[in-house]
Amino acid sequence: MSSLYNQPRQIVPQFPPSASDNQQVLYQLADGTGGFVILNTNDLVGGLERIAKDQNQYYLLGYKPAVSDKGSCHSLKVKVDRGGTNVRARSGYCNARPMDLLAGNPIEKDLEIRAGGEMKGNVDALMQAPFFYTSPNMAQVHLAVEIPSPALKFEKVKGKQHATLNVLGIAFKPDGSMAARFSDTSNVDFDDKKEVEEFQKRPFRYENQFGIASGEYKLRVVFSSGNASFGKLEMPLLIDPYQGEEFSMSGLALSNNIRPAAAISTDLDTQMLEDRTPLLVQGMQVSPSASNHFKKTDPAAIYAEIYEPLMKSSSPPTVAFDLRVVERKSGQEKLHVRQKTPQGKAGEPVIALGLKLPVATLDPGSYRVELRAGDTVGNNSKTRTADFDVE
Repeated sequence: MSSLYNQPRQIVPQFPPSASDNQQVLYQLADGTGGFVILNTNDLVGGLERIAKDQNQYYLLGYKPAVSDKGSCHSLKVKVDRGGTNVRARSGYCNARPMDLLAGNPIEKDLEIRAGGEMKGNVDALMQAPFFYTSPNMAQVHLAVEIPSPALKFEKVKGKQHATLNVLGIAFKPDGSMAARFSDTSNVDFDDKKEVEEFQKRPFRYENQFGIASGEYKLRVVFSSGNASFGKLEMPLLIDPYQGEEFSMSGLALSNNIRPAAAISTDLDTQMLEDRTPLLVQGMQVSPSASNHFKKTDPAAIYAEIYEPLMKSSSPPTVAFDLRVVERKSGQEKLHVRQKTPQGKAGEPVIALGLKLPVATLDPGSYRVELRAGDTVGNNSKTRTADFDVE
C-alpha cells in the first residue's frame, strides 16, 4: 500500500555534518533510494551473493500516482501485510521537469521560428545569465529574465484566472549551429481578477538553468503567453576555457533576492532533484537579478565562485579578492576593497563568495563592478565584470 504526502525533506535526507559519519551517509542514501549497503570488507564473495540473491528473489510493486504539478515532490510509504518479507522502497519522488518541456509541441515550433527570424519582439524584458563551472570546460548558466506582468494573458479556467508563459532558449555558436537549448512552461494561477491586478503591479520573474561547454555563443531567449505579443532577448555568452586544474573564477551574479536556505528547504529539494544547482553561501540562497537595477535600500549582493585546485593540497594557500566599483560613464572609482576570502574547506577546490554590494553609499546612476581573485602563490583569475544601476 502506498501513500502520497507533501513532505519532500524525506526525499533528500539531512546528511551528517562530520566527514567521520560517511558510513551513516551511505545508509541514509540506500534507505532513501530503496537500496542496501555493501560495505568495503574482505568478504567480496558474500557481497556478490547478496546482490545475486536480491536480483532473483523479489516482487516488484508499482502504482499510478495522482496527477501533480511539475516540480512538486512527494514522499512514499510502502507496507505489506505478509510476514517474513523485507520491504524496500524509495522514500519519495519528484515530478521533475524535462529540459525540453515543449518538445514536439506546435508552440515550440512557433517559438523556434521567432527565435530564428529577423522580427523583433514587441515585449520589452531584461535578462542576465551568469555562469558557474561544473567540471573541466563545462558550465551551468543561471538564466534570469524579468518580464512585464501585463504581457501574460489571463483566461478563466476552472473558475480561476490562469496564464501560461512558454519559453525557448537557444545558445548559438559563431557558425550559427546550436550549442544548447531548453524549452519550458511557467503557469500562473489566481482566484480572481483582483489578484491578477495586484500581480500586474510587479514584473514577472522567470529562472532556468542549462549546461553548456566553454566557448563563445549568442544566447537568444523567446517567450510568449499565447497571444500576439512575444518577447525576444539576445546577449553574448562567453565562457572561458577551464581545464579544472588552474586557478579561475566564475561569472558574477548580482542579486537583491537573498533568503535563508533553511526557510526554503522544500524548494531546494526540487531544484537538486531536477539537476538544478542553488547558489548557496553562508546559509543563504542567492537568486540572480535579471535587471541588475537596485534601489539604495535594497540588500544587494554579489555571488561568485573561486576555483582553487591547491585547496586539495596539504598546505592550501590563502585566497583573496580585489573588488572595485566604478562609474560607467566617467570611469571614476567609487569603491575599492582588497580582502581575504572566507576560509574554504580543505580538499574542496570551490570557494563560494558572497559579498555585499554597497548601493546605499552610491548616488543614483550607472556603475560597473569589477572582481578579481588571487592566491599567495601567485595565481590570479581574470577580472569579471557586471553592470548595474542605482535609483
